[in-house]
Amino acid sequence: MPLDKMELIKQLQAIAQENPSGFTVSLPSLQFITRGWVVAKKETQNSFGLEGLNKALEVALKTSKTIGGWQDEELFYWDAVMVFNNEDEATQASIENEQLAIYNIETNYLKWL
Repeated sequence: MPLDKMELIKQLQAIAQENPSGFTVSLPSLQFITRGWVVAKKETQNSFGLEGLNKALEVALKTSKTIGGWQDEELFYWDAVMVFNNEDEATQASIENEQLAIYNIETNYLKWL
């Protein structure tokens, strides 16, 4: 049985608390994504806190079915994200989504564009 939105929010908050340095999960399964290049979607830039989680979750459920988050000092940021196996495709998607960088999950490498 799929999780309702409130339950997804609760579980995502728990995942965030356990993984403050960052994570990427598929929706609605909440399975961790362990490979690929991550690109944030433009629609969820500067989404933080509970309001940001709601916005990122809504966008992710309608589009990529993938969400990520990380803590930066006091704020926890949320993004609806896309994951690519190919660095060139990720770079192109990043440019189209007006992002400054892409992130490789396997190598923990942040590539600034």
